[in-house]
Amino acid sequence: AIKRKEYLDISKHELNRLTILVDKVLKMSTLENGADEMVKTEVDVKSLTEDMLSSMKLHFEKNHVHLDYNVEGEDFIISGDKVHLTNVLYNLIDNAIKYSGDNPMIKVDLSSQSNQLDFSITDNGPGIPKEYHSKVFDRFFRIPSDDKHNVKGHGLGLHYVKAVVSNHQGSVRLKSEKGEGTTFIITIPKKND
Repeated sequence: AIKRKEYLDISKHELNRLTILVDKVLKMSTLENGADEMVKTEVDVKSLTEDMLSSMKLHFEKNHVHLDYNVEGEDFIISGDKVHLTNVLYNLIDNAIKYSGDNPMIKVDLSSQSNQLDFSITDNGPGIPKEYHSKVFDRFFRIPSDDKHNVKGHGLGLHYVKAVVSNHQGSVRLKSEKGEGTTFIITIPKKND
């Protein structure tokens, strides 16, 4: 009965996530036009992250993900759009799993500085060659791949991530070497009204 309740809870989270995803697609065009359609409230990024990680539990199990989650500091409150921020984190974690092959090792680090939050996601995938680092955030850009783990998608993910983070006066960057995995680092100021 406990297991059943857990699965029902996860299903509810997943349904919620799908609703959020549809919302994201609908709002995509608004972000493109630079219109500020974000609804900003006080968001606790730590609990948002933890809620999302627990809602992805089945997804992690199914993909044999080894998750390493670390938190440093305190006060994780920012002014932000909860729906869009959830999408951003989901997007980056889902990408990390997709690109990590058969034994995904995903590291999620959240740290709070005096005036900003840093959120990073590291995978153990094939890495991204240097020449593509500046292009991965372009709309519809896909890294050319001859790998058997060629990932389906439309290349909107990182473009969307960057648009949302910019809207929170933040920045997103990546560290990656071919063959050595990839880390995406998001920095968002605590005061970004």
